[in-house]
Amino acid sequence: MAILQLAQVGCGGMGLRHVYGLIELRQSGFSDFQLVSICDKNRSAAEYVAKIAESGLGLRPRIHTDFQQMLETEVSLDAVNIVTDTLTHQPFAVAGFNAGLHVSVEKPMAITVSACHKMLKASIEAGKVLSVSENYRRDPMNRFVKMILESGIIGEVRLAINVSTTSGTNDVRQVVAWRHLKDRGGLILEYGVHTSDLILYFMGSVDRIYAETHLWQKTRTMTDHISPELNKFYSHRVKEEIENVSYINATAEDTAASVLRFKSGAIAQITYSDSAPGESFDTDVIYGSKGSLRLPGSRTGNSVKVFLTGNETAVSNYDLLKEVPEFHLDDVTSHIFGGADQPLGYQLSFEDYDRKLIAIEMQDFFNSIIEGREPEVMGSIGLDAVALSYSILESGYINEPVLFEDVRNGSISGYQRGINLNSILSI
Repeated sequence: MAILQLAQVGCGGMGLRHVYGLIELRQSGFSDFQLVSICDKNRSAAEYVAKIAESGLGLRPRIHTDFQQMLETEVSLDAVNIVTDTLTHQPFAVAGFNAGLHVSVEKPMAITVSACHKMLKASIEAGKVLSVSENYRRDPMNRFVKMILESGIIGEVRLAINVSTTSGTNDVRQVVAWRHLKDRGGLILEYGVHTSDLILYFMGSVDRIYAETHLWQKTRTMTDHISPELNKFYSHRVKEEIENVSYINATAEDTAASVLRFKSGAIAQITYSDSAPGESFDTDVIYGSKGSLRLPGSRTGNSVKVFLTGNETAVSNYDLLKEVPEFHLDDVTSHIFGGADQPLGYQLSFEDYDRKLIAIEMQDFFNSIIEGREPEVMGSIGLDAVALSYSILESGYINEPVLFEDVRNGSISGYQRGINLNSILSI
């Protein structure tokens, strides 16, 4: 097959990170694509990203500021990578499918479950690939976790506990206001979808969910401060009109405490808060009938820690590998992470880890097109992660347990009803 002609829409922080991922691919010897055009409503952001792309890929992509115009003009395109805010994922994806293109879209797949279904329908009707850019599961250490769980080393999985209470300040997260707005996604969808995808990946299908949710921090201060590890990616971003203020009124829940029952019988507790002042607390542990597994943390390179019943010290990673000798990374992941196919950990910066994982997910997208197969995180899997995040929000909304399948198929959608209506009006 000829080299894939790729366009990208979205040149903000995540858009720049995707270009670095494409550069990582090229530097690792993968040449199945050419980034021929990029699109962003802010030309200055697109110019900045185009300069980075030209330096790393050897070709300056053509710049557009109107997505539909790009689709009509760039007649040689094979695929489009959507790296915009969540509200626009579905309309841009459907437009891409209508133009005969394969589509890759950043997580979360869409603004609501209903929007996800529309994307799936458009993909099927067009006969084109739909890939969701969920990178946490692709972390080599999370691949190791998956194999350990399947091997039965810790026995029958009984309980998972995931707690994350961070950022107790009232600042806007990553200086991006829409992350705190219900109609634009909100933190429990935007960040929680990572956890949703991982827990489904590790634990299997969910049966029912009960949750309590709340919005504690009703106002958030706009600030130019951003963490050093992210500043490189977001410093060129052009502020939205809603961000040219001293503070915003948050509308999306910032705290959720939930209990999940899986079809296997296992239970999980997931607690998240972005409004918990004081000491931050994070834990991510899976318990089985023979011991426990502490997850390494995505994009950290940390080792897996397994404690078996009666032992006070963790099983060494070398001994774990002896128990799962069949564990090997796929060829693409192994190559991008330096050639080792049975990793015990990594010492990489966030920047290095981030671009490598994006490179892996993009190559999977390209390979799925070339080989005529589904990508790993196909549309139905992206839908599952969105549905689980919304199951937590829907349960908190009605103060009752919900069945996962009822949220996934749209039977329960009270929390999302207003989002669906507003998204139609605003696009």
